[in-house]
Amino acid sequence: MVTRLKDGIMKPKIFTFVGQSKSKTTSENDTPVEPTSLIEALKSLSWKNAINVELEALQANKTWSLVPYKPEMNVVGNKWVFRIKYNADGSIQRQKARLVAKGFHQIPGINVSETFSPIVKASTVRVILTIAVSKN
Repeated sequence: MVTRLKDGIMKPKIFTFVGQSKSKTTSENDTPVEPTSLIEALKSLSWKNAINVELEALQANKTWSLVPYKPEMNVVGNKWVFRIKYNADGSIQRQKARLVAKGFHQIPGINVSETFSPIVKASTVRVILTIAVSKN
C-alpha cells in the first residue's frame, strides 16, 4: 500500500496565533512568567502566595492529610502546575498554582480504595430534590 508519506506528499504545517501570546518568556514590559518548577516559583513572592492559597484550600476541603511514611506504603507522587489566568481584555487576572497527584501510578483495587470528586451530577440533585418534595 502506498501512503501519501511514502509517495512524498505532505501537508505543510501552518502555525497561526490568535490573540495575546501566552508564552513562557518575559516580554519587554516585564510581565510575569509561568515557572516550570517549584524552585523557580519559590523565587517569586506572588507565586509563593498562589502556592499558599492552594495549600490552604486543600486543607480547608480536607482533601488530604499528612501521615508518617511506612515502607509498605505506595506513595503517589505529585507536581506543581503554574498558570497565569488572563481577563478577556488580555490583562492578568491572577496567578494560579495547582498541586496535581500523579495518580496514574496507582492500581485500582490494590492501592486505591476511595476517590474524591468535587462535582455533583445534575441527575443526583434532581433525585434528592424529588425525594425531599415527596416527603414534604
